[in-house]
Amino acid sequence: MFSVPAHRLSYVPPSRSGSSSPVPAYSGSSPESRGTRGCPGKLYTNLNVTQVIGIDEHVEGCRVDAHAFYHQQQLNELKKLAAGDPRPVLKIYDELASNASTSLETAAYFPTWEQARNTMYYSRSKRYPRLPARRQDLRLTAEQTTTKSGAQFLMYHSPTNDILIFATEDGVKLLAQSNCWCGDGTFKIVPSWYQQLFTLHVFLRGKLLPVVYCLTVRKDLPTYSRIFEVLHSKAEELGVQLEPAKFVCDFETALIPAIQGNFPNTRVQGCFFHFCQAVLRQVGRLGLRNDYINNQEIRKKVKMLLALAFLPVHLVPAGFEIVNVGTSGQLEALFQYFQREWLPAATIPLWNVHGVSVRTNNHLEGWHSRMNKRARKHHLGFYQFLQLILDEQGKTETVVRQIDDGYTHGRGSVRRSAAYGVQQRRVAALTGKLVHNEITVEHFLSAISYHTPEPLRL
Repeated sequence: MFSVPAHRLSYVPPSRSGSSSPVPAYSGSSPESRGTRGCPGKLYTNLNVTQVIGIDEHVEGCRVDAHAFYHQQQLNELKKLAAGDPRPVLKIYDELASNASTSLETAAYFPTWEQARNTMYYSRSKRYPRLPARRQDLRLTAEQTTTKSGAQFLMYHSPTNDILIFATEDGVKLLAQSNCWCGDGTFKIVPSWYQQLFTLHVFLRGKLLPVVYCLTVRKDLPTYSRIFEVLHSKAEELGVQLEPAKFVCDFETALIPAIQGNFPNTRVQGCFFHFCQAVLRQVGRLGLRNDYINNQEIRKKVKMLLALAFLPVHLVPAGFEIVNVGTSGQLEALFQYFQREWLPAATIPLWNVHGVSVRTNNHLEGWHSRMNKRARKHHLGFYQFLQLILDEQGKTETVVRQIDDGYTHGRGSVRRSAAYGVQQRRVAALTGKLVHNEITVEHFLSAISYHTPEPLRL
């Protein structure tokens, strides 16, 4: 901070002329001269209060406050943060008040909560329009839903605003160009009116990019079907077709039939990691936790059961029978659960990952985590949320332009460790041997079992 002569200061608004010339930002007066003309002392600063431009001296005998400039500067900082930082206002204040203690000489002059509270809340309220009491009465203007590049971002809103779809026309074209879509929902950051944010992502030269954002009140078949119908309609308007070869998602009972109904030629692939966690949770429910941890034979059986996902689809039933030999007690109950939930012929292709390179939705979990960190709190206000996804859309547009113009090779968003590469090569080698009858199904499952995930919890 720069040093200035002591002045007792109060804010003086700049003129409305639009002139960029120096303005008297703060003016001082003597506390003893109330009702009189007062002290003519003035301190001229730039509007950000970071530079002194000029000074008019006090009259002799005027009592001044040596720390008024510091006090006002900190008040301005609190005001600025309240407008731009989505965290609760009191949390912002507490953080800056704590930081003020680094200089004990000025800490006493940091604005009190009573002095700062109204200013901070007013600053926050002025940044965003006032929300209506009901979601149904929300009206968004074109200006509020325009990206930084000038594209319209709000593609669709239902009559009651229970579904809002945000995507640009270029985003729909990216969907049309992609053979693999990834879809998932997140809940922590969504405004209180909504249940989830459902997003669609595509890979562009190795980078995973979000292209469609959907706020929904429900997670049911009609909701997902409506989303896909709107996307099909927009694609037809743009003269492109939406027909991905593969759609990677979680095992959500409403989402999968919606995909199958709207994209009949698309293979729906459930997330392998979530498949494994579902089976391993059943291990815990059946009281097999200690046996799984301490009994090597039972542990091996369970992991070979998970390894069935790597077999060709037509070999899965036979592989199940091989692993099932000799089971009894609660382990037998686990196999009965697996046969009932995962072995129906129509279900096997959903969790089978034979010959598949993208097996999980874990890369989307990483994206969710980054968005949560940027949001810095749960359940953002509606306009704060809108700004968050507009910023993310701007980032996506920048990355797409970089890739198109050759400034990046498309690496970095989905990072693979060296260990992952070794595992991929090992799985591919074992699969090749199985296909060429160089090893048995039992040998294959035993070897692949070492590459199945461990439980998050049992």
